[in-house]
Amino acid sequence: MNKDQIQFLVSGILFGFLVGFLIAYAVYEPRVVQQAAPVPAAGNMGMSGAGAAPVEADAAAPGTTAPGAAPSGAAGGAAAEQTMARVFEEVAALKQAIQKNPKDTQALLRLANMYHDVGKYKEAVDYYKQALEVLPADVDARTDMGSCLRELGMADEAIAQFQKSLSYNSRHWPTWFNLSIVYLFDKRDLPAASAAIAKVEELNPTLKELPLLKDALKKASEGSSRKSS
Repeated sequence: MNKDQIQFLVSGILFGFLVGFLIAYAVYEPRVVQQAAPVPAAGNMGMSGAGAAPVEADAAAPGTTAPGAAPSGAAGGAAAEQTMARVFEEVAALKQAIQKNPKDTQALLRLANMYHDVGKYKEAVDYYKQALEVLPADVDARTDMGSCLRELGMADEAIAQFQKSLSYNSRHWPTWFNLSIVYLFDKRDLPAASAAIAKVEELNPTLKELPLLKDALKKASEGSSRKSS
């Protein structure tokens, strides 16, 4: 195991990497990870076995682990080791593909999303940038890069990317959502946050996290009023 692999493994453990890679990266489905945290616009969504019949835990044979149950002991350690081996192989294969074709956007974005998910935001930004040089209008990738920039403490740069994303697609609600978070929690620009939240509500009124965001805005506004009085 080389130095890069060890670093990747450590980061993976810290950010729940094993859980993320026990399922496939296949289905696009915008999600909210935590509040207030940015919404990944694409990529790293897990795919459960659609269409498969559910299996009850007590249906497993004696001495075996029921489907969906977490392995324990030596079995769990072996499973984790196998999972990480597959991850290392995939990372190596993706980097090799990019070496052969620096404009392989599929490889660039997958690697960017993988780094995004384990909190390696600087590396993720590097790969998002390379992909966006080829696909500048990919608003999902640009929004995810913006969320990485925010995590790196680069709020202004994140806003610039979100605004550029909206110049390509002004109705992309994940961009508006992420923009509202940066305005509300990082810049403390309540009017701008309010406008962005209103846009999220217009475009995705059933978003389950919307009430939490609106409540956070309300509390921030009340706090600001008390300070000014």
